[in-house]
Amino acid sequence: MPANFTEEQRSEIRKKLIDTGYELIREMGLKKMKVSVIAQRTDIATGTFYHFFESKEDYVAALIDEQGKEWQGQFFTLVQTNGKISLEQAVRCLRESFRTEHNILMELTLDDWVWLKAHRTKDGLFSAVHDVKETMQYLSCIDGIRPDLDIRIIINFFKAIYSMAQNRETFFKEVFETNIDMIFECMYNYAKA
Repeated sequence: MPANFTEEQRSEIRKKLIDTGYELIREMGLKKMKVSVIAQRTDIATGTFYHFFESKEDYVAALIDEQGKEWQGQFFTLVQTNGKISLEQAVRCLRESFRTEHNILMELTLDDWVWLKAHRTKDGLFSAVHDVKETMQYLSCIDGIRPDLDIRIIINFFKAIYSMAQNRETFFKEVFETNIDMIFECMYNYAKA
């Protein structure tokens, strides 16, 4: 039997669920996060959780999609304002999207990535076709890119950053963000015309 929530209540509960998910991933990791804990932290019954999401997998997809939409909104606002954006603007925007406060994927451990890959492959999240299609969508909005750019190199730069984040504890913490800055600098230098 569906819960009787107004649209406003549904929106408030969903936002609280999303915010709680980000907190719990940072606190305990994606793999260890349980629906019962999500519901408890959100002050709803576990059954109510399922009025919003079919499963934990569906919930995690929503967490990732919410942050993706936020970043896409910022990127395409820049594009709409200027027609196309410069490579430098794009790299700055991308760099911001890879900060932990803007990208929950940067918080995931290797165990979390294994869980995510096992539960999200059906929607193409980890496929080469998905990666190329998404990257091409952004590259088509950027001026100043070299004509012989190999998109696979750009995609691998992003994957290298996520690999670093998965193994963050093995890096020197005080220069970790500097290392990521340097990867974006390499990406810029490779991609510029």
